[in-house]
Amino acid sequence: MTTIATLDLSLYHRILYAPHPEALTRVMIFVTRPENFFLAIGVAAFFLILWGGGRGRFLVLSAGIGVAISDPLASQVIKGIFHRPRPCHGELPAHLPLGCSDSWSFPSSHAVNIFCEATIVSLVYPRAAPWAYLFASLVGYSRIYLGVHYPFDVLGGAGIGVFVGWGVVRLLERIPVMARIRHRTDEKR
Repeated sequence: MTTIATLDLSLYHRILYAPHPEALTRVMIFVTRPENFFLAIGVAAFFLILWGGGRGRFLVLSAGIGVAISDPLASQVIKGIFHRPRPCHGELPAHLPLGCSDSWSFPSSHAVNIFCEATIVSLVYPRAAPWAYLFASLVGYSRIYLGVHYPFDVLGGAGIGVFVGWGVVRLLERIPVMARIRHRTDEKR
């Protein structure tokens, strides 16, 4: 086993076999499920489109494009290249509250998607960057805590997500109409 793989497995075991208080486990399960945030995301998108001005509309469009790229890239392309088994395929620890998925492990699609979105949010609204990345880190950590990913699956996914999010915003800014939308000041009401 390589040094990197040994470190990855060691970190995974350190997190997975640490004490898991029931309340914290419930928080991690809540945070790791994207469906728990659909309503909040929908309401935020509605308000950003109606009252967020050019930046708000640019954020909603960028975020939609970001997920449309990051999710299939991670789930269908990169996982299909690496074929890394999930840690729960090799061992079945007692602490697997969500069970074990049949999909490949690298990269964590959750990490790719949430770090893509965090990057987009922080590029469009820089003051929100600490909160966006804090939430993304919590989602990423939840994947290890719940036993479904190795730490490097999450770190690799975070890197890919940051790259995709940055690329989406920079590409859209190069389209003249999108650049005008993003930087347009709202008309006086």
